[in-house]
Amino acid sequence: MKETILIIEDDIDLSNVMKDFIANDGYDVRQAFTGTEGLRMLEDCEPALVVLDIMLPGIDGIAVCKKIREEKLLPIIIISAKNSDYDKVLALGVGADDYMTKPFSQIELVARIKSHLRRVTQFLPVQGRNKRKEKCFGNLKIYSDSYEVTIAGKAIEFSPKEFQVLDFLSDYPSRVFTKDQIISQVWGYSDFIDDNTIAVYIGRIREKLVKEEACYIKTVWGVGYKWEG
Repeated sequence: MKETILIIEDDIDLSNVMKDFIANDGYDVRQAFTGTEGLRMLEDCEPALVVLDIMLPGIDGIAVCKKIREEKLLPIIIISAKNSDYDKVLALGVGADDYMTKPFSQIELVARIKSHLRRVTQFLPVQGRNKRKEKCFGNLKIYSDSYEVTIAGKAIEFSPKEFQVLDFLSDYPSRVFTKDQIISQVWGYSDFIDDNTIAVYIGRIREKLVKEEACYIKTVWGVGYKWEG
């Protein structure tokens, strides 16, 4: 069965170009041209991934991204003419998994779509990795196969990339990873993802864990991060 990709982009010509390239790789592609239409189609077609423009009529892409993330764990790729660090961090802050600045290569877009969908179910292999499907650290439980995290039985919501960072670090208790190593293992490429991006993700993960008094991610100053548990 074909995986469905939802494009939410008000530029009809650009949307059609993206649709053709993505469909040529075997995906079922659906299009929405406003934020409101996109949110409605999200329920109708149950996409595996969303390609989302920021500057949309009515509800903008940031608001749409935030709404999607409140309900879904699917990957979200932001596309935008805005290229400042502020805009990228803002998109990350509401749950985007990637950010591409217009104009961009359609071939690269398809490559990133494949990369995100692949990493929804698996990571790049690392020698010595703990492959348990369930990991327990006190009251914290991480279910690698279902992208679930619970603390004392309470479900804690993480975006796909937040979960992948959390799951990766928790596979190697006490081992220190640099930011570049985390990028390599979770994203597999470095465009858009940089040191500041990793810091944003770590901050969001910590915020959710600290609320439940279960933060296991420690900063090793000048080096990177490690899991203590």
